[in-house]
Amino acid sequence: MDYYSLKMRASQHVGEGENSHEQHISGAERIVSRDSVEAVCTAMVRRAMTHSKGDPDFINVKIEKVHESDIQILKSLPVTRIDVETWQEGLEKAFGLITPLMALRQAQGPCDGAKKLKEKLQDLLRETFPMRGAMLYDIATGERLEPDHARGVRATYMDALHSSVVGSCKNHFNEAIVLATKVANAPGMVAEFCVSDDPNYITGYVASKELGYVRIMKMKELGDENGGRIFLFDSRKASAEECIEYLQKKKVLVDVVGRT
Repeated sequence: MDYYSLKMRASQHVGEGENSHEQHISGAERIVSRDSVEAVCTAMVRRAMTHSKGDPDFINVKIEKVHESDIQILKSLPVTRIDVETWQEGLEKAFGLITPLMALRQAQGPCDGAKKLKEKLQDLLRETFPMRGAMLYDIATGERLEPDHARGVRATYMDALHSSVVGSCKNHFNEAIVLATKVANAPGMVAEFCVSDDPNYITGYVASKELGYVRIMKMKELGDENGGRIFLFDSRKASAEECIEYLQKKKVLVDVVGRT
């Protein structure tokens, strides 16, 4: 059976002169059967045209045939949910889960190591806010490895296995668990840290093969358009080229089992 990869990207022109730039409005991607191509494309365009971030000036839809033999099937990461009272508490929970996995080579004292790692994560997260993709951060060297720091690295060519959903509304959980599962299986990947840039969605997550997919129900204030994604990578385990090749080109379908 052959499938089709469908990708939609929508943007809006912002500013004038030297300050003008394209602002991301909406994006989506699916891997579907031939019979679903038309309906899913229509839903993607409707999603772009009705997004809370504004009316797009540009919508691109790409359709690409995918052979079944080129697809990797993955079982979704196990899901854990953490409820918090405030977004500050949510970020603290996220930092607390991620910092033990970073294991930076830099010399750190026994008392201030965790604090320094937390501060480093906070700085990295702020750096991702204007980026179009994710930051690829090497925990072994402390360097950023994206070929283009403005564009970042995107995980693409993925969907849920046996998904029949066609609707134009974004299902944050389904899309995130699929992406997180693919990312966790990339060569050299240690963990992922994500805060959505959707102003109406305040849930974020951290994910890895060890942690599973951990949903943290508040990680920013409602109405905040800032968000970012960090891929924590270890160059002692794989090359950046291997990791990026997998994230951006490997076709993956995720068997999503259970949710929280």
